[in-house]
Amino acid sequence: MSLVMCRKAAADGIGTIVATPHFNDRFQPALETVADAIRKLNDELAVGGVPVNVLAGADVAATAGLGELVLDRPWLTIGGQGKYMLLEPPVQVMPTWLNDLIFDLRTSGISVIITHPERNAEVQENPNAVLPMVQSGVLVQITADSLLGTFGPEIQHCAVSLLKMNAVHFIATDAHSADYRCPRLAEAAEKARKYLGDDAIRLVRDNPYAVVRGEAVYVPDPEPLRSWFGRILAGS
Repeated sequence: MSLVMCRKAAADGIGTIVATPHFNDRFQPALETVADAIRKLNDELAVGGVPVNVLAGADVAATAGLGELVLDRPWLTIGGQGKYMLLEPPVQVMPTWLNDLIFDLRTSGISVIITHPERNAEVQENPNAVLPMVQSGVLVQITADSLLGTFGPEIQHCAVSLLKMNAVHFIATDAHSADYRCPRLAEAAEKARKYLGDDAIRLVRDNPYAVVRGEAVYVPDPEPLRSWFGRILAGS
């Protein structure tokens, strides 16, 4: 399945993939397990002539006490560089303790990338909920399928609202299989171009490549969403 997913990614114009297994209370893959799987996959890709390079990372669930855990496991950061980390917020709310966690991680030199906040119920209700975090330097990643409507209109409206607010820095595939939630990014990039023009390319090329190189990403000034009515019409 991994090989099929990588072939589909290559056909969609993707050249680099960060493999981000979930890391949470129940599932905590070891460094050796992830590194060995990625090494084997990259070897198979090279043999098969698939022009995709896979790097290590993790989608880390936000939990209390996570800061110390991550510092003891730098491989949870993207590429194991200790610079950028994907942080998955709770599904229903953006709890107040999340700010303390982010502060601890950033104080340790880790730039936090919040994953798919458009799927968080509180953010769907009020996209402006992400503004304080973004204004403090937190980066935001939305999912391609969210933007394309795969998860329903509410999530799509929220993703579009975040785009319009200049509160999105990455669009990712968040691919889980070769069929449902498969790697597709080009269509989402074209959708984002509707709202951001040529600046949309930064979200799928420039900023992601900066992250895997451990460099700074482009961060525009975020703007608050002005009205509930505007949010409802965001996907039209």
